[in-house]
Amino acid sequence: MRVYKAPQTIDIPQDLNLTELLHTSNDPPLPPSHLITKDSLTNRSITIGELRQRAGRIANGLNSTLKPHDQSRWAVILPNSVEYLEVFHAVLWVGGVACPINHAIKAEEIGHAFSVTRPDFVIVYGPALSKVLEAVEVARRELATEGVTWDTPKIVTVIESADGFKHIPDDFLAPEKLAIPHFSDTKSRLATIHLSSGTTGKPKGVELTHFNFVSNVYQLRAHDPAQFHRGSRVVAFTPFAHIGNTTIPLFLGPFMGMMHHAMPAYDLETFGQLVDSNKATIFQGVPSVVLSFANTDIADRFDFSKAEVINVGGPPFKRDMLERLLNKAPWRLNQVYGMTEGAGYVAYQRSTDNQLEGVVGPLVPNIEVALRINEGKDDAPENGPGELWLRGPNITRGYAFNTEANQSAFPQEGWYNTGDVCTVSRDGVIAVVGRTKELIKYKGFQVSPAELESYLNSHSHVAEAGVGPVFDESQLTELPTAYVILKDHLVLEKDKRTALKEIHATVDDRVSGYKKLRGGVWEVKLLPKNPTGKILRKQLQDHKSGLSSLDRGDRRSKL
Repeated sequence: MRVYKAPQTIDIPQDLNLTELLHTSNDPPLPPSHLITKDSLTNRSITIGELRQRAGRIANGLNSTLKPHDQSRWAVILPNSVEYLEVFHAVLWVGGVACPINHAIKAEEIGHAFSVTRPDFVIVYGPALSKVLEAVEVARRELATEGVTWDTPKIVTVIESADGFKHIPDDFLAPEKLAIPHFSDTKSRLATIHLSSGTTGKPKGVELTHFNFVSNVYQLRAHDPAQFHRGSRVVAFTPFAHIGNTTIPLFLGPFMGMMHHAMPAYDLETFGQLVDSNKATIFQGVPSVVLSFANTDIADRFDFSKAEVINVGGPPFKRDMLERLLNKAPWRLNQVYGMTEGAGYVAYQRSTDNQLEGVVGPLVPNIEVALRINEGKDDAPENGPGELWLRGPNITRGYAFNTEANQSAFPQEGWYNTGDVCTVSRDGVIAVVGRTKELIKYKGFQVSPAELESYLNSHSHVAEAGVGPVFDESQLTELPTAYVILKDHLVLEKDKRTALKEIHATVDDRVSGYKKLRGGVWEVKLLPKNPTGKILRKQLQDHKSGLSSLDRGDRRSKL
């Protein structure tokens, strides 16, 4: 196998866990008074010294009150906030495995997340408690179909309390910190089970170790210390439950001294105000948000003058839009590449790089790459293109409770198949030129076509359905779009249109906002398939008829 290596190799300690990392910092050491996080949910702020104290005291309270077994699983369900950092680090400190779940998704989706992670404990934002109680029953039924018995988890509230449930911090803030743990080998020590869509189907549970996260922190620090430093300030709106906003605000930030203002929900006006008040230097470049920077006067009405960089992981931008964006503030655009299975980041354009258009950036230290063709049987031509396989200290050991997914994602021991088609230069700079995986990428979120198809195919009007992406130039994102063969009882056009709208509304009601069928539901007479019966999702839009769940006005309103 031809292997390409990152140009830089660094030493990464194997006996440093994330609680110990929290108590260390990049040279020179941070003073205890150094501000780490603020939020717009409870209007709290916390210094590195306070975070170390409060997380340790909460960990002690959890340990003495709930008596969790080592490596017990803890679902963490709350918005971006100071409390999120305290709770997450307390769970790791007490020896637990944190299972972050977006508080804003629907009960059915939380239930599936429970069936994937099987938590022993749930720490939940008070207003989401009713959804969580419903989700427990959803998970119990789902696991029962697999022959799995799951004990009801103990539920603890945070931020807003509820009668009958213990509450953080009130019931768990011990007078003293729990002793800081130490493990000689953190490679086998689980830190989190993050949800990822994987290659197909509903979300899977990605097992990430303490070593995976410590490695990514060390990799990023060595890769571009000029970008990540104690003067860096970020308004963090991407959910902390998403891997794209886990490693940096929770681990790298406290280690390097970066300050994050945690934003529990995004809206452009509030974001502009927070950028102004915090004098943000680093921006998260979800394509739709970057588009709003370029196409509105937000950067004129608020102070964006301290901006240094926008990090994006989306599609390339049109030249005219890019020029418009770059004229708004003194930032530069950095391309990044990562995934849940990589504990965050695999390739990252450095702040001093001048690279070719369409190129993602150089591999972070210690990453190895192989490019494969012919379903992974052979090496691609030198430098590619080929399917990207990865090996490195930050790469997951596998998926929780899912042997089939592990066999698919790890074709050879130690190598993770990303499903992305890439090229790689001699100096370790990669470019993504295609995707063998069929995930739809909507505004930075991954949407599984198979999950949406399962909802569509269960509808009484649908004989068979396929879901694929339609790229929307106005938003620079893919839109999940459904193509359905209607059942024979629907003959008249008006009945078909009514049925399509009903199908559309039913599926949208069952999923979170980013999964909604924003490209519409279209009637087709057949679904394109290969000889084995697999739907050819990239060809779906070529088979749609003129009949859709959206007319022109509806389509504009839903995009």
